[in-house]
Amino acid sequence: MNNNNIQTDRYLRNEMTASEKAAFEDQLTNDLTLKQEVDIQRQIMNAAIHAGIKTEFAKAMHGNNIFKKPATWVLLAAASLTLILVYNFRQLIFPENEIHQEAVVNTMFQKSLPFINPPLPAVDVPFIEYSINAEKADTIFYPTGSVICFPPASMLDEFGEPVKGNVKIAYREFVDPLDFFVSGIPMSYDSAAVKYNFESSGMCEIHAYKNDKAVFVNKNARPEINLASNNNSALHNVYFLDTVNRKWEYTGKDIVTELKKIARSNQTSTAAVATEKNNIPVKPVRPALASGSNPAFSIEIEPGSFEELFAYDRLKFEVTDQSNYRRSDANEQWKNVELKHTAKEGIYTITFTNDKRKVFYTVRPVVEEADYEVALKIFNEKNKAYEQSLKNRIVKTQALTDSITAINNTLVEKMNKDNEWNNKINNLVIESNKKVRALRQLKMEDIEKATEANKLIMQAQWEIMQATEQRYPSDAGMNSVIIRSFSINGFGVWNCDHPQYPTQQVPLFAKFTDSLNYPVNFSSVAVVYAGFNGITQFPSQQISIIPGKENMIWGIKDKTFFYFTYKDFAKTGIDRNSKTFVFQMRQTKKEISSYSEIRELAGNL
Repeated sequence: MNNNNIQTDRYLRNEMTASEKAAFEDQLTNDLTLKQEVDIQRQIMNAAIHAGIKTEFAKAMHGNNIFKKPATWVLLAAASLTLILVYNFRQLIFPENEIHQEAVVNTMFQKSLPFINPPLPAVDVPFIEYSINAEKADTIFYPTGSVICFPPASMLDEFGEPVKGNVKIAYREFVDPLDFFVSGIPMSYDSAAVKYNFESSGMCEIHAYKNDKAVFVNKNARPEINLASNNNSALHNVYFLDTVNRKWEYTGKDIVTELKKIARSNQTSTAAVATEKNNIPVKPVRPALASGSNPAFSIEIEPGSFEELFAYDRLKFEVTDQSNYRRSDANEQWKNVELKHTAKEGIYTITFTNDKRKVFYTVRPVVEEADYEVALKIFNEKNKAYEQSLKNRIVKTQALTDSITAINNTLVEKMNKDNEWNNKINNLVIESNKKVRALRQLKMEDIEKATEANKLIMQAQWEIMQATEQRYPSDAGMNSVIIRSFSINGFGVWNCDHPQYPTQQVPLFAKFTDSLNYPVNFSSVAVVYAGFNGITQFPSQQISIIPGKENMIWGIKDKTFFYFTYKDFAKTGIDRNSKTFVFQMRQTKKEISSYSEIRELAGNL
C-alpha cells in the first residue's frame, strides 16, 4: 500500500490527529487525483458496510461471515462485489410483492455507485479542449456564447508554484435535462435534512492540465466564467460540486448581465442611500423559548426566503393569539402554506389555504429547551456581525447624506462601473460571436485538411456547435442576451441553480417493461417535468411524479435508451391516489453510441 493509500485509509477511519487531518484536507483542496482516490476508497468502504448488513445472504453464499475487519483493500473490493451480488440476487431474498424491501436493496446499491455516474460514459456531454498561456491573460470562447477569462498567473502546480507555458483547458456545459441525465451529475441539494431539486440556469465543468497533470486555481488570480444563459432570475445561486464529500457546496451569487440593458444616469441621491441601507445584512431574530402552553408547529422554509431564521435547526412557530385557533385545523389537509413578516420584529403570520377554507395565525419562532442554548449561540454570533456591519454602514451612509457632492460622485462612479462592466461583457460577446460564425462556416473538408494537433479540437468544436443548434431553435451564441458571471476558486463542476422544494411531487412505485411487455430493470430512472430545467433521478422501483402535469421518464439498459413521453404519461390516468403503475417503455432500435445520437433522438420526443 503506497503512502497515499495509507493516509487515505487513516483519514476515512478517523484515525488522524487534528493537525494531520487539517493538513490532509488542505491537500485535498489542491490535488484532484487525491480527491478521486479518497472518493473511490470511501465508496469501497461504504459498500463493505452495506454488504455486512446482509450477513445471512453472505453465509448462504460463502458458508460463513466474511466481513471481519478486512486487512486490505482487496477484501473491501470483494465486499463491494458481494453487495452487487446481493442486488442481482435480490429476488432470492425478497418476495416479488415486497416492494418496500426491494427498494431498500436498491437504496443500498445506489449508495455504492460513483457520485458522478454517467449511464453511458461513451454518450456523455463532450469536452472541448483549448490551449492557453498560463503566464499571460487569455480567453477561451465556447460555442454556446460563453466566455472564460484567465488573468495572468491564474494557475498553480502541485507545489503551489505558478505554472509556466501552455496548459490544456477542458471545458463543457450542461444546459437542459438531457445533458444532466447523460452526465450522471446529481441534481439535488440537501439542506437541513430536506432534499431540494435544482433548477439550473447554467452548469459547466472545467479542468486544467500541464503535461497531463492537473493544475490548480491560484485563488489570488481567479478565472472568471461568463456563462451564456436564458434565465435572469436573481433567485439562482452559484454552487460547486464537492465530489469528496458527495454534495453541492453553496459559494455565493453570480452577476447577471442583460446585454440589451445599459446603465442609466437618472438615479437620485435618495436611491443611492437606500441602496447602501439595503446592503446591510438581515438582522437575526433572537430565538424564543417555547412556552409549552401555546400550540406550536413546524413548516418548511425555502432556502434564502427568511435569512433571519434559516440558521436555526428544529425551529417551530408558536401561536401567540389563539382567538381564531382551532385544534382541528392541525388535522385538515392544506394546499398552500405562506409565511409573512409583520410590522413587529420577531412576529410573523402564517396563512393556510385549501379549496374550502383560509385561516391565518399570528406566530413567533421558538425552539425547545434542549435546542435553546445552541440557537442562542448562533444568534449572538450573527447579531455581533450584524451590529458591526450596521455600524460601518451607518458611518458610510452618514457621509453620503452629509455631502450631496459625495452622493453625486458615488452615483457617477457607480454608473461608470456599470457601463464599464456592460461594455466588457458586450465586447466579449462580440468576439465570441465571431468565433461562433467561424465555426458555423467550418466544413468537414476543412477539418480533414487540419493538422493532426488541431483536427480533434476542431471536430469536437464542430460537434458541440451542431448539438448547440439542436438544443436552441435559434443560435444561442448569436442571440443570447443574458450572461451569468462568477469567479472560480477551483476546477470542477459549477452550477447556477435555484433549489426548490418538490411540493407537488407524489411517490409512485413503478415497474417497467419493454415494447413487448418483458420486464426491464434499470439501475436508475430519470423523471423530467415540462417547463422545469432540472431532472430528478430515482432507484427504479420508487419514483416521484407530478399528477396533472407533463412527465417524461428516461432509462438506459444495455446501451439502449428507453423513454416514456409526455403524451404517453397523459394517457396513463395516474392521479394523486395512484400507488403503483407499470410503464411500457418505448426504446431505440439500436444501441446509442454517441452524444449527438441521443441529442437528436431527444429533440424529437
